[in-house]
Amino acid sequence: MKVAVRRINEWDAPSMLKVYAPYIENTHYTPDTEVPKLSEYIQRIDTYTYGRGWIMTEVDGVTAGFCLLTDRDVEKGDWFTADIQLYVSPKYLRRGVGTSLYSLMLDIMHHANYHRVTAHINLPNDAAVAFHEKMGFKKVEEKDGILLMERAIEPEDPNAERFTKPYLIDNHDYERIREHAATLVREV
Repeated sequence: MKVAVRRINEWDAPSMLKVYAPYIENTHYTPDTEVPKLSEYIQRIDTYTYGRGWIMTEVDGVTAGFCLLTDRDVEKGDWFTADIQLYVSPKYLRRGVGTSLYSLMLDIMHHANYHRVTAHINLPNDAAVAFHEKMGFKKVEEKDGILLMERAIEPEDPNAERFTKPYLIDNHDYERIREHAATLVREV
């Protein structure tokens, strides 16, 4: 089994939409109410990849899942908090794909000098709550069927004036944490 956990680019959009669309259509655990057009999704990839960050896990060349950081419900001017979103293909659930993505993203956030990450979970979703608790998130509040959870991040440079964009993180650090994340995915 060949596993890659990496930053994404616009060429990944079609395979990522295949993972994302069922979340919109079947579970509604997304900020979107309908599947975005490919061109719109490519624009999002450009925005988040070169902004806060967007990564994916591939297994044998197939997109198994992805996660991204956004400024959803983050106070304007708070450069040290991001909201994380995670989507895993049903075929790859409970195989470490979500763990691989969060491992890499949380490490990226450390090197990028973030202080806090939040996650919004539509309820009921016991599996997502348990996963986030396993990853160090704590419950903050439940409002209108959405549970807000958060986790502290220890920044590499506590005195940084704002976060460092993911593509500017030292390549040696990125490669080391990326390779570790790939070891977290398990075969069936």
